[in-house]
Amino acid sequence: MAKEQLDLNRLFWLGLGAGSKGLTAGMVSGLVPQAGISPEIVAGGVGFWLATQGGQRMGPFGEGMLVAAIGQMLRQPIESIFGRIAGPQTPAPETLAPKKAAAESGPESEADYLAAKYGIT
Repeated sequence: MAKEQLDLNRLFWLGLGAGSKGLTAGMVSGLVPQAGISPEIVAGGVGFWLATQGGQRMGPFGEGMLVAAIGQMLRQPIESIFGRIAGPQTPAPETLAPKKAAAESGPESEADYLAAKYGIT
C-alpha cells in the first residue's frame, strides 16, 4: 500500500483563505456596517462562491475562507455548551486595586517618589 503524499500547496492556499476570512469580514463590518448582514455570513458566501469556481488555487482558497467563517459562527454555541475554550480569564492585579485620584494623593516630591518606587531613601 503506497502512502499518499501531502499537498503542501493546497494546504498553503487553505490557510491563506482562512486568514483572509478575517480581512473580508473586517472590510464588510468597516465599509458597510449599515447593511445589517453578519460579516461572517458574507465571508462564508464569498468563500463558497470562490470554492465553487474551482481552480488549483482559488478552490482551496475559497474552501479555507468558508471553513473559517463557519468555525467563527459556531464558536459561540460551542462555548456555551462546553464553556470557555481558552479557560477562565482573570483580571490583572492592577485592575483589582482601587486607584487613588490625583486630587487625593497630592503632589509628591522627587524623594517620596523614589522611596516609594525603588526603595531609595
